[in-house]
Amino acid sequence: MTDEFQINRNQSWMHSKRFWVVYIVALVGAKALITVLSPDFEYDWLLITVLHAIITFFGFHWQKGIPFFPTNQGKYSRLTLWEQIDRGQQYTPTRKFFTIIPIVLFMITLHSNGYKGFPFYINAIASFVIVLSKMPRMDRVRLFGINKY
Repeated sequence: MTDEFQINRNQSWMHSKRFWVVYIVALVGAKALITVLSPDFEYDWLLITVLHAIITFFGFHWQKGIPFFPTNQGKYSRLTLWEQIDRGQQYTPTRKFFTIIPIVLFMITLHSNGYKGFPFYINAIASFVIVLSKMPRMDRVRLFGINKY
């Protein structure tokens, strides 16, 4: 079987519009859960944004190879999940979706918590790092050699 006909099962599920809906519902559901558990907590969207940034950074931009099939790594062993999406092709609908989500979360958090003070800086840093790591210029870049192997 040639390379172009093989399916990378590590990222093939990300192209489904149904998954995108589930992803958004999960974010809104997490917000609802925080609101139910702590109705007076005013930084709920900030918490969602920061947790989303941490989880997606490690899931998309740190973990390499195919985590669910450790014996069958092949050419994906040195690529992060983000680098595997659409065989590394830039500006695909899947990559755009996963780039827009942190931007929208950043804007919702700005609206919810305002533009001043410590929450703004936490929101800006978390959002900046996660969006920067998705830019085409950062594809296959390992800063300071960290996570090179």
